[in-house]
Amino acid sequence: MKGGFKVIIIADRCKECGICIDKCPVGILRRGDKYNAYGYRFTVVTDSSKCLGCRVCEYFCPELAIYVEGGGK
Repeated sequence: MKGGFKVIIIADRCKECGICIDKCPVGILRRGDKYNAYGYRFTVVTDSSKCLGCRVCEYFCPELAIYVEGGGK
């Protein structure tokens, strides 16, 4: 974790809306190939080390399925 941030996705909360994917300024999120318990392809993180810790994904997620940890000392 270069910036000390880690993106956490709660797969069973994700409804495949794609908002977090569209909003991520560094493009580290994509739609995954696996399905959650409700039949949605949940978002996955391609490279957590590039996360800026801006939490835009977290703020825009209508299902509270994604959050960012870290950044503090």
